[in-house]
Amino acid sequence: MSRVLTLTLALVLGPTIAGGISYAAPVRIAYSSISAAMLPLFVAKEKRLFDKQGVDVELTYIRGVAIEALIASEVQFVRASPPSVVRSTLRGADLAVIANTINVPVFSLMTRADLKRLEDLKSKKLGVTNLGDSPDFVLSMILEKFGLQRGSDVTLLAIRGGMPDLMIAVSRGFVDGGMISAPSNLRGLKLGLRELIDSADLGVPYLNSPMSTRRAYIKSNRDTVLRVLRAYYQGVQETHNDREAAIKILAKYTRVAEPEILAESYRIYGQKHLQKTINVDLEGVKQLLKHIGKDAAGANPSQFVDASLIQELEKEGLFQKGR
Repeated sequence: MSRVLTLTLALVLGPTIAGGISYAAPVRIAYSSISAAMLPLFVAKEKRLFDKQGVDVELTYIRGVAIEALIASEVQFVRASPPSVVRSTLRGADLAVIANTINVPVFSLMTRADLKRLEDLKSKKLGVTNLGDSPDFVLSMILEKFGLQRGSDVTLLAIRGGMPDLMIAVSRGFVDGGMISAPSNLRGLKLGLRELIDSADLGVPYLNSPMSTRRAYIKSNRDTVLRVLRAYYQGVQETHNDREAAIKILAKYTRVAEPEILAESYRIYGQKHLQKTINVDLEGVKQLLKHIGKDAAGANPSQFVDASLIQELEKEGLFQKGR
């Protein structure tokens, strides 16, 4: 039985005309984490920016198997773990990163309050939401930087569920710490957990928030892909410029009600680390390849990216309009 969540797409037999816009067939965008990193995507959906571009978009939360759903064509786009995208491409999948909104790793290593230094992690158990995904990958970068070894110094465990479940696992002592993103890390602080390290402070470029699709889909539906990217870019601008609406949307998708947590999540993901563009920085891809394993040795970062779409939007003046 396939691990991929079966998704049924409604097929449109003919174009629908609304407000002078010809609607393309419905598309699904999967997101793999309940995190404030997804905010521009949520904003684009809630502000009907996809609709304004003539695309009927449905957002679907798929934890753990979003890439498999994309490969199986059960969704058309994913906002999912960059290591999974790169590894699948190395194994022959026809995937391409087409946009990115955050170019630094934005996770917090949250621990019990009594753990005050990286050295205190020796012989401890640390949790991630899924082995091999971004939190696990970034945790490995931190351990390597501070001379700690996976397995011998630190035990890594996959905690079933998403970021909220991992935060609960740390707070209840099932693990001693975990790589957690906002708003769950901020809730952890209120429960007495310690932010031992903010991965953004590592000072390295990282492909934190990529949007990906299949190259075959780009070839057969290029106009739809461009429409999605126009709306997504506008979602980034609206996130930057409309704080009140962005926070309300964030509350809806993350089910967080605490104003101070929402405000801080927005500051981190809607202002501080959110790019003004959706360009993919190849230096961030290089960082992935550097740590992903022997299979990535010698790989060209550009083979994982389709930059032609952003270049086309740049030529039509989209990014000038957003300034």
